[in-house]
Amino acid sequence: MRARVTGLIFAAVLLSTGCEGVTSASEPEAEAEKLPEIVPNLPEVPTLPPPPFPTTYEDDSYSVYGLRSRLSKVLDTDLAVTGYIVDIYEPPACKKKKKDECPKAAAPHMFVADTADQSDRAEQLIIVGYADNQEQLARARRGRKTTTIAGGVVVPRDLKVGNKVRVKGHFTLISSGGFNTSNGLVEYASHETLAQAE
Repeated sequence: MRARVTGLIFAAVLLSTGCEGVTSASEPEAEAEKLPEIVPNLPEVPTLPPPPFPTTYEDDSYSVYGLRSRLSKVLDTDLAVTGYIVDIYEPPACKKKKKDECPKAAAPHMFVADTADQSDRAEQLIIVGYADNQEQLARARRGRKTTTIAGGVVVPRDLKVGNKVRVKGHFTLISSGGFNTSNGLVEYASHETLAQAE
C-alpha cells in the first residue's frame, strides 16, 4: 500500500514538472513595452464674466436675475424683488356698445425687470394679484378711498412704467388667480416705490 502511494506521489511530481516545462518552452517571456509619454493639451481656464446683476441687494430683496438663478431654492416662499416696471397690462380698447361683445380683459398684471429698458419677456418677471379687475385699479387710481381685496392686499395707486419698485409677495409658478409660468411669478402683497420714472 505504501509503495502504491509513493508511486502516485512520484507520478504526480513528474507530471507537474513536465507541464511546467512545456508551458515555459512554448510561451516566450513577455517583455514590458514603454509607452510614449503623454503630454496633456488642455485649453486655458476661461475667465467667466461676472453676473449681470447681483443676486440680492443690501435690503435682502432679490433681483429678477437672482430669483431666476435661485429658482429651486426660493420657489414657494415669501420674498421681495427689486426692479423697474417695464410694462403694465391694459385691456384692449373696445368700441362696441354692449360690454359683453368686447373681449374679456385679463386680470391686472405687470412686468418687472432689472433694467428699465428690458424688452425681452424672458428677462422680465410677472407680478400678479394686486387687483382683481380693472375697475378696482381705476377706482384706486382715482384715490377716493383705499381699495382692499382678498388677503388684505391694498390695491396700489402709483404703479407707472419706469418706476423702480420693491415688491413683496409670494414667489410661485401658479398664482391663485390662474396665472402660471415655468420661470416663476410673484403674487403681490405690497410694494414700495424707490424711484419715480423720469
